[in-house]
Amino acid sequence: MPTPRTIADRLRADEPALVSSLDFGPFVRQGSGDGPTLIIGDPSEISLFDPTDKPGLEYRMGLLAHPGDVVLVRRRDIKFEAYLNRYLEMKGVAFVEVGKAGFGAIARLARQTPDLIDRLARLAAEHGGMTIKSYLTKGHVWRLAQAIGDASRQPVTVCGSSPRATRRVNDKLWFSRLVQDVLGENATPPTLSAYGPAATAGLVSYNSKRAERVVVKVPDSAGSTGNIRLQSNRVRAMSLTRLRRFLLDRLHAVGWRDRYPVLVGVWDTDVLCSPSAQLWLPRIEDGAPVCEAIFEQTVRGEAGTFVGASRSSLPPALQAQLRAQALRLAAVLQRIGYFGRCSFDAVIQRTPGGSERIHWIECNGRWGGVSIPLTALSQRAGRVPPGLVIVQETVPGRQMGTSELLDLVGDVLCDPGGEGLILTAPAQTAGGTLLSACAVAGTQEAAEDLVSEVVARLSGAGTR
Repeated sequence: MPTPRTIADRLRADEPALVSSLDFGPFVRQGSGDGPTLIIGDPSEISLFDPTDKPGLEYRMGLLAHPGDVVLVRRRDIKFEAYLNRYLEMKGVAFVEVGKAGFGAIARLARQTPDLIDRLARLAAEHGGMTIKSYLTKGHVWRLAQAIGDASRQPVTVCGSSPRATRRVNDKLWFSRLVQDVLGENATPPTLSAYGPAATAGLVSYNSKRAERVVVKVPDSAGSTGNIRLQSNRVRAMSLTRLRRFLLDRLHAVGWRDRYPVLVGVWDTDVLCSPSAQLWLPRIEDGAPVCEAIFEQTVRGEAGTFVGASRSSLPPALQAQLRAQALRLAAVLQRIGYFGRCSFDAVIQRTPGGSERIHWIECNGRWGGVSIPLTALSQRAGRVPPGLVIVQETVPGRQMGTSELLDLVGDVLCDPGGEGLILTAPAQTAGGTLLSACAVAGTQEAAEDLVSEVVARLSGAGTR
């Protein structure tokens, strides 16, 4: 089996821009620099993500802010900011509304707003520099750094990867090939690339004869967005012509825009759980990658939608195996220039012989619903408590605003270092109330009980 160094050398030789696409002028650099931090928690650059669906999610990364920092949001929620000030002591943080009527990337909208560039440049000039910490570091973030640097004549540091490295690691097909190179062909479910509608239908038909369920994925989407899961017996009943039209209709319905290749694979059966490895990848000169925690994800629905996560209860030996494999993968990413937050999603499958098999599914080359509260708790409370449950779920029914949600759960909200519920985003969403929060407690059972109680209240089944 090739070493991570050998694989990384080959990837860099095949695509030099992975490590050479960081030239955004004399004032822009990669890493963590001096001065205040500009925080951009915008997930809208993820393929197929609709920023109007959960419009307050960019507030999640605001939990990482300190006095003097600036948080860019699409639409301000004053009630939620008051909650952050009161319960999390986030005084001295400026929340700035960008592009209230626009749906483009917040970083792009900010770069096109001269008054905001002037304000950020003055801030950088006053403090001798600025760091940008973004949910995802694509080209708009780096060009925003360039605009601030050019205007302030001060260093602007981006805490994240180059646009090319970011794009590659978030591509499910690219990541699947990497996993097979590093860990072997059996370390992923069967995964194929389809370069047109006929090929997609043909490969889906082929897999349907060999597995109970098949899946088509838009490879640069996140999580379950863009997943089309199919029962094989239904696929086998279709002609290739009908199957091709059916797949195109399903893909177009989730917002796909005819970009190939798409991923065609087998959806694992007999899955015991869906763990994720939470990692920090420093620059290679600053040390080796660190696997900070193994979490188990809660997913729901046909597409496997993420609705929460909690500390892993897998046997220690299996957790150690997950960590070791994740670090081998991370070592390659670090050597091709990836820097920053990252997580790897996997499934644990029960084999016919009764043993457990790890299948790695995707890489999230960005901050996420688990890494943000993990880091925020460590920064604010100095530790991550023994009991921790993270939830990001739309509770169907009456749509609540932030004020109503705070009234409903006010008695269980916690202060920094305490136990209770921490809200991580406003409540507004389509089709119900968004509960984006984490429960912290002395035990895992107590944290799980608290989440159950809050969800019951929101569903109208609990008591206040």
